Amino acid sequence: MSKRNKLIAWIALTITIFVFFLWLFRMAVPGIALEFSIGITLILVTGLLAGRAATLVALRSNAIKNHSKVNAFLTLAILAGFLVIAFLLNAMIEKTTFFPFSVTVLFIFLVTMATASLFTIIREQHKAKVTSAQAAMVQSRNELQLLQSRLSPHFLFNTLNNLYGLSLTEATRVPPLLLKLSELLRYSVYDAKEMFVPVRDEIDYLKNYVEFEKLRLGDRLQLTADIESHFDADCKIPPLLLIVFVENAFKHARNTTDKHVVVDMHLRKRSDYIVFSISNSFSTEMVDQTSREKHSGFGLESVRKRLELLYAGRHSLEIQRTDSKYTVDLRLKCQ
Repeated sequence: MSKRNKLIAWIALTITIFVFFLWLFRMAVPGIALEFSIGITLILVTGLLAGRAATLVALRSNAIKNHSKVNAFLTLAILAGFLVIAFLLNAMIEKTTFFPFSVTVLFIFLVTMATASLFTIIREQHKAKVTSAQAAMVQSRNELQLLQSRLSPHFLFNTLNNLYGLSLTEATRVPPLLLKLSELLRYSVYDAKEMFVPVRDEIDYLKNYVEFEKLRLGDRLQLTADIESHFDADCKIPPLLLIVFVENAFKHARNTTDKHVVVDMHLRKRSDYIVFSISNSFSTEMVDQTSREKHSGFGLESVRKRLELLYAGRHSLEIQRTDSKYTVDLRLKCQ
């Protein structure tokens, strides 16, 4: 809140207090209602200002260590102060003298200070929590953007290495693969910049990637792809999330010594959840060799981090590995 708005708020509060007590005292003591209203307004507003100022100084100097204990103490002090004020007002009704009057004024001032202090501490605690949450959100968003920015080069490096190998042995297959690669890169560079994208866009991207692998692997590929296309436009997931599992499946399946590359992929919608599973043929010996490569495993690591940031406690990821098969099961909610 700006200084101008704060000043307007305090003026409005002062006028409200004055009008309320003027109305109250005109019914009880009409002869001195104006004087009493001005006096009580000055006491209350001064107490509020003093309590707020003293508490802010104490908070900024770290004089208040345990907020919970201070809040409990102030609450008890306010309740006790109201009881004392009620007792003094009752005494003044029977006999009005200077002493009970001055003590009543003092207790009203102190109770007002305590009330202002309590609300100031609570408000500053809330502001601190909001600031902390905003900082955590910015940090998470920056980390997510960093992860997404690293995903495209990761995929590109792997693909270019594969194309280089093909260019040495089967050069005629490279041109159509380059066309497919350009479609894949267009999506990853231009369309996958949002925090969440429609599942349908990710499905198109996966299909392009599968076509790319079909061109590259030819008859060696034995693929089962059961991908539902009935996803609403408002069903969204993080971009380039599923491709990591698909790319790893093809990579590990290719590295086997088997004659065929076996990949079994399913993507379905169950209520408002996305259920994705993929399995592939697997060779422990070959994967142990490739796992020693530099940057190996970055894709799965990035997926785990992104899921923790975006779906903490709202997703399930199970990865199972045997001597001949690697399976991934992912379940997460549409955003």
